[in-house]
Amino acid sequence: MKGMKIAAVVLAAAAIGWYGFGRGEAGTVANAETATAASGSAYAVNTVTVGAEGSVKAEPDVAYLNVGVETRGSTAQAAQQANAETFAAVEKVLYETFAIDKKDVQTTGFHVSPEYNYTEKDGQVLKGYVAVHEIRITYRKLADIGKLLDALSGAGVNRMQGVTFDTEKRDEYELEALKKAMESAGAKAGVLAASGNRQLGGVINIVQGDAAPVPVLRAGTMAEAKMLAGDSAQSSSVQSGQIEISASVTVQYELK
Repeated sequence: MKGMKIAAVVLAAAAIGWYGFGRGEAGTVANAETATAASGSAYAVNTVTVGAEGSVKAEPDVAYLNVGVETRGSTAQAAQQANAETFAAVEKVLYETFAIDKKDVQTTGFHVSPEYNYTEKDGQVLKGYVAVHEIRITYRKLADIGKLLDALSGAGVNRMQGVTFDTEKRDEYELEALKKAMESAGAKAGVLAASGNRQLGGVINIVQGDAAPVPVLRAGTMAEAKMLAGDSAQSSSVQSGQIEISASVTVQYELK
């Protein structure tokens, strides 16, 4: 009988211990969650996030000319043959007259397709075929772009998709623009912190944006490109101007 009483006491103590342990664990989890929520709230309150841009103006040192030769023929072979003959004259201008390296001339498109006329009587009637050979020229003698366009026009180029001015030192200029963007971000964040009677702390996070595109001069045809000169007796005038390279950042700072 005495042994049974002792056993009952032991079981009761064990039950109380397990119950107490369970309550203590639940209390610990609840306290941890409360602390985490409070910490997250404090973190959100004690930061400031700003966006800023920086830019650098530079003289372009390279141009990309997108031009093409378009020819027609009664058959696909005739159109393609006419295109090949004209393009041979274009290559002579590029490689002999202007001494452009072959690696700086890239074919961007070549196709031969049928052309149709439409009449109410006969409907769609085959007119012939058109062949188009488009190239992209990398050219670094910017002062001679007008002369190059005129020479290409004279050789048979009759499609002008555009001229893009750029710099081959883009990486260097982008780094300068990023530095200016970060300086601007720091100045903005400093003003915001001071306005809130706070002190600006260290950088917590930085996100870099994309660099801005360079300006493009476009003309639909070689005739339109030549009109830039204002006088067909002179070389076409293409002004490169300056290009602006910009970078943007989003920066998060700690507030003290």
